[in-house]
Amino acid sequence: MPLFAVMDNLSATKVVRIKLDRTASDMIHETFATQKSHFEAHHDSIIPFYAGYNPSYNECFELDKFADSEVLIDAVTRNTAIPEWKPEEINIDHIKALFVGVGNPKSQDCIALQTFTKKQILDTSKSFVMSLVGAANTFSKAEKVGFNIDEKLVAVIKGNKIYFRSFFKLRSIFDMGSYFQEATDQDLALFASNAAFEVPPGFNLNVIADTPIRNKITLINKSGILDAQLLPTLKSAAGKIGFPLKTTLTHGLEKIEMPQTKKEIKALLDFLDEDIFTSEITQKIFKSNSKRPYS
Repeated sequence: MPLFAVMDNLSATKVVRIKLDRTASDMIHETFATQKSHFEAHHDSIIPFYAGYNPSYNECFELDKFADSEVLIDAVTRNTAIPEWKPEEINIDHIKALFVGVGNPKSQDCIALQTFTKKQILDTSKSFVMSLVGAANTFSKAEKVGFNIDEKLVAVIKGNKIYFRSFFKLRSIFDMGSYFQEATDQDLALFASNAAFEVPPGFNLNVIADTPIRNKITLINKSGILDAQLLPTLKSAAGKIGFPLKTTLTHGLEKIEMPQTKKEIKALLDFLDEDIFTSEITQKIFKSNSKRPYS
């Protein structure tokens, strides 16, 4: 069973075939097939991908018309036509993922995909192996490259659909910008300059903007929640849950005061992204770690 690698953007070759002997090939097929079965058995509740939602253990996301699936399916379909990986020409550091066709009866029916990180590279620079020639019990310095495979899959591809649990891990392999793009520095500046905010002098959101903050801003920008006409609704919602939404009058217009500390800014973003809510049953106030539309 051929093993393939997805290379990073610094390699002109997108996919390479890793040559295996019969024993290694059998082990790879068995391992990936077992991991695929485990993935489907344990994450069998399939939901459409929704940015900002963290799937429960039994859930996995589905993306339809996944553009990169075509390249991988082509590789397992025409495996002998795919260039063989030569470590001396393309360094192992350029590998981003490993995949195998595990469909029945045709391998291209289904693809099992793993991420590949530097932790999986076997550093042989300080390793020694038993010499095949010369005196018995003599060790020689290892010269060959080696790697481990991961213990679980990051995704399963079936046709033009991909099933996964972590968007972050998938993004380490493929360009996922068309599905969800975290806010750029320009997006942050536009967000902070929104007419809904009163921003203190010298304020620079880029200084504290980590990935969670950038993701929140992307979701908030898409929601349209900062429409000036919605400020009364925001104030009413803040009052119901006891959120300290501070506003000020500027030239006769009421605006939201932009906090200056990272903790307070994250709290405001949680509020604007509707991650703070009151339970209709117990009337307790909760913070959601993820959400998606119920229907």
